[in-house]
Amino acid sequence: MARMILIHGAWGNAGGWARLVPILERAGHAVEAMDLPGHGKSGIAPETVGQPEYVEAALERLRAGPPAMLVGHSMGGIVVAQVASRAPELVTMAVFVAALLPRDGESLLDLIRRQDAPGVQAAVRPGPARGTTVLDPAVAAASLFPDARPADAARALAAMGPQSNKAQTDKAVIGPGFRRVPRAYVLCTEDRVVTPALQRAMIAATPCEAVFELECGHVPQLTQPAALASILDGLARA
Repeated sequence: MARMILIHGAWGNAGGWARLVPILERAGHAVEAMDLPGHGKSGIAPETVGQPEYVEAALERLRAGPPAMLVGHSMGGIVVAQVASRAPELVTMAVFVAALLPRDGESLLDLIRRQDAPGVQAAVRPGPARGTTVLDPAVAAASLFPDARPADAARALAAMGPQSNKAQTDKAVIGPGFRRVPRAYVLCTEDRVVTPALQRAMIAATPCEAVFELECGHVPQLTQPAALASILDGLARA
């Protein structure tokens, strides 16, 4: 039915989409959950990469097949916006799931600092290599997974890895091509990482043709995969 490329957020990897992918595949979609460079099974040292490397890797994946829907979660939204602006002819839709939706020249930290809540800041610890951070599971769970079963939250946190600092401070490079790409946003009303107020402010600054709300925390692909799959399936069929 549709090709979908799923792009994870900070400290994450392709495995974070594990509950969503089979639902979408059963609906007939070709789904590709990718590891950004420095994450998951990429084999690349996280301290060596930033947003440019993320964007190039996602562009390479996009160009390897037919046009696709790009789905970005959290920090993945910054990657999606840049990729869509670079290759709008290959993007059927850009979907932002509790995601950062930047304007040109904005970084992850620029956006997060606009909200009144600390997000996961209290859980951030120095990583194994200079220029990286990790999350303290004992502290991060309450922000990332307030609506998850404790066992599910523990497994998800254990699967996370180091995050490049540079990727959080690099400014997004978004050209005029982004205006040509249809956009949708999935707003999570109980999000403690990217607050609903910030999500709404980003949507106001960069309007999306479709906006959906899920009553959940920051990671609906873990806590509400069927509901998220229904939204993505509907967008693909529209």
